[in-house]
Amino acid sequence: MLAQPVALTQDQHKDLRILPKFSVEILENRHVAPLMLQEFTAAAPFYPIFFLKAADADVYNPVAVFGLQEAQNLFLENGEWKGEYVPAGIRAYPFTLAQATDEQLVLCVNEQADNVSRTEGQALFDAEGKATEFFDGINTFFKDYIDANTVSRNILNQITEMGLFKADGLQYRDLAGNERRLNGFHVIDREKFDALSDEQFLQLRKFGVLPAIYAHFTSLERIGVLIARLPAAAAV
Repeated sequence: MLAQPVALTQDQHKDLRILPKFSVEILENRHVAPLMLQEFTAAAPFYPIFFLKAADADVYNPVAVFGLQEAQNLFLENGEWKGEYVPAGIRAYPFTLAQATDEQLVLCVNEQADNVSRTEGQALFDAEGKATEFFDGINTFFKDYIDANTVSRNILNQITEMGLFKADGLQYRDLAGNERRLNGFHVIDREKFDALSDEQFLQLRKFGVLPAIYAHFTSLERIGVLIARLPAAAAV
């Protein structure tokens, strides 16, 4: 199990360094990863894109699907990432954001991540305790990420208000021909989408979300890619 991230501070992490490598440990035992709408066209050629509904609210969160059962990542082979597009929220590891208050986010770091060091790599702070250019780049990344995620969330709220989401488990036939189903997913209902009024359709076009919606529809064909990556033992 991964260690819990902690709030990043100059005092506690003045000697922290980041190794120049992509860490896959954040992807181990993970069958989904969060996406923003702006990432759909990049992710859709490689992974099915579904939505998970929040347990306590009418909120739908898009995810790229990496496996056909809980804790299964079919794009990790012998500790190496064999996928293509890496979602932005995963790419930032060992850094992440945590909700400090309703209006405040805090930058956190997993001190025990395998791409974190105290002796080598890119420093976050210089000898005087000031943020390095590398750390400024991390802050810029998360600022852009927050802005993009806010836009994504606002548009998803509009899609929710239009009543376009429907429950639809990930259904497939495994290599042995057995019918399987992974529940808990939602999709944009294609029939309801096609039946939108001209005004509603133009509203979505104004938001610039139509390419993402069509990417979502085509991404569902990528379920076959997951099936093809199933280990032979999973076919019996």
